[in-house]
Amino acid sequence: MFFWIHDGRILPNPPATYADRVHKIHPGGKSSPVSGKGEETSPPPTSSFLHRSPGDVYQESAGQTEKPVYFLHEIMSKPAFSLPSSETISNCLDFMLENGIRHLPITNDLGALVGFVSDRDILEKSKSYERDWPISDIMTKRVLVGSPGSEIRGVTKVLLEERIGCIPVVDDDNHPIGIITRSDLLRLLLKYPNLNIIA
Repeated sequence: MFFWIHDGRILPNPPATYADRVHKIHPGGKSSPVSGKGEETSPPPTSSFLHRSPGDVYQESAGQTEKPVYFLHEIMSKPAFSLPSSETISNCLDFMLENGIRHLPITNDLGALVGFVSDRDILEKSKSYERDWPISDIMTKRVLVGSPGSEIRGVTKVLLEERIGCIPVVDDDNHPIGIITRSDLLRLLLKYPNLNIIA
């Protein structure tokens, strides 16, 4: 499921998503219908396999048969780095550089998502704003987010149709728990070259 958050409030009219009956996606391009009812789901993995060197990925995938990858929690980068909206523009940029990230969810005092900023936003807007001003002055306040159980084809569709580079993933309290980027989807294709993620 995907939905917009604006200034910390969930907006109506979420982007269109797939119906309840979706197809599981397998590396060989085969798919099997699943209703989503009565199915046992495994807990989210503790770490993503997507951030390894290409050599390690190819070596590991050489002996694999069918490792299905279906949902957002299986490929998102986690944990999600975030900073409060009271943090300065300068500190946010330094934080992103130190952690090697390009996208940063912004939260309120309770840890709920209220905005989003990219390194490009900071570099472009910091020319017009003082760098010791709060990040809330330049952050994007309308953010498209996804839930951990969102299906990968839906993620791909939303990224393409909304022309955005990433989607923060939030829990039931709108706390950021991960993030999915176009780079993550490319790494998924590197991991499973025959994976068909587009229905």
